[in-house]
Amino acid sequence: MAVKAVANSDQTVASDRTESSTTRGEPSTREVATVIAFNFFSSTGIVSANKLVYEAGFHFGATLTFIHFICTTIGLLLLARFGVFTPKRLDVRKALKLAIAGMGFVVFSNLSLQRNSVGFYQVMKHMTVVGVIIIEAIVFRRFLPWRFLGALATMCCGVIITGMTDFKLNTLGTMFALANILCTSFYQIWCGSLQKSLEANPLQLQLYIAPLSALSIIPIVPMFDDYRSSSPESIFNFVPTVNNVSAILFTGALALCVNVSIFLVIGKTSAVTYNVVGNGKTAFLFVVDFLVFGRPFEPTNVFGMTLTLCGVIWYTQLKLKARAEAERSGSS
Repeated sequence: MAVKAVANSDQTVASDRTESSTTRGEPSTREVATVIAFNFFSSTGIVSANKLVYEAGFHFGATLTFIHFICTTIGLLLLARFGVFTPKRLDVRKALKLAIAGMGFVVFSNLSLQRNSVGFYQVMKHMTVVGVIIIEAIVFRRFLPWRFLGALATMCCGVIITGMTDFKLNTLGTMFALANILCTSFYQIWCGSLQKSLEANPLQLQLYIAPLSALSIIPIVPMFDDYRSSSPESIFNFVPTVNNVSAILFTGALALCVNVSIFLVIGKTSAVTYNVVGNGKTAFLFVVDFLVFGRPFEPTNVFGMTLTLCGVIWYTQLKLKARAEAERSGSS
């Protein structure tokens, strides 16, 4: 559901308009803060917007995902047309695996949101950090330092506690949530590695990913959404209005921002750090769930959100300390 630009520390966002970013150095704190804020507002916005679209009667998660990829593709072409970035020829075979993972990530994310409550959806979504750590260790032999595990465990416990009162389990919804964790983990890992191996900035890479993902999802859309003309629940019986069509297109615009911001955050930090940022978004979305969707406010939720934020702060301090140590060792 979104895309991003800039993967180089010695370039500004403006320089991305004329040349590809690289990964020669560490991004500045200001750059990291900017892309994290961009991801925060676009990601939290699209979750609430998608939920409103579903509640308005458009119960077709896979089709909505296809619309998001099309909107992302059109948006990127317009950005390229107006000189925001310069397209680059990439290895389609390498981009395709990321496109398939991205298709699965968005499809199962939308289906999980459609079939589950916002609370359970967020809890399972942010268990992705566990999936990333396990996959990186088993498949890529990259191990997270032990000192970070305590902070991550604190965050995960906080997310689980926050959603305890909202665990409205159902088999299909849980399966979608687990599939989302698997696809999202690979997607996030490959987002960072492919930007480096292909030497492409997020917009250049996403210009390949979005249309490939749209093509990949076409065969499976009828498997998840009802396209039978004889069915009363068919998509053909959905009555478009100015309001609901505008809402759907608005989620498409947010999808462009989300897809770009995912690539930006992971390109400038890491998949694990991206998930840590996501835990802060979880607390915010629970507040939105309380205010907009009528979820009851309970002390357990407050404790869980507080624990989650403590974990985020703890992890952030460890990352800042690790960066300072790396800078000292590099200058010595």
